Amino acid sequence: MPFIKAKRREMIDKDQYFSISKTEEGIQPGDRCYYYYRKMVDKWKANPRWTTAHEIYKDMTQQILQERMDMLHYPTDDYIARELAWQCFFNFYVLPYEMEKMEQHGNI
Repeated sequence: MPFIKAKRREMIDKDQYFSISKTEEGIQPGDRCYYYYRKMVDKWKANPRWTTAHEIYKDMTQQILQERMDMLHYPTDDYIARELAWQCFFNFYVLPYEMEKMEQHGNI
């Protein structure tokens, strides 16, 4: 879940991600998800097009494939966070964009 508390988002945005581990709650799965989600959203907002979504997914899958090469049987927390961030990003940004395009150009 990338929708974490504002204080935690601010720390991550200010490159204080590892300082979160020193807080009472420590690093949580949502922190990792927010980290990846924020990057996806920033790229999208700079150029909201299907090509951008394609490039974001391509970059993400390349990172995931490298991680899969590094791990044998167990997915890492970063792997899971990246996948979940993509799902949120796709649902909140890419899918509404595509629905708009379908209205403009028609459905198949």
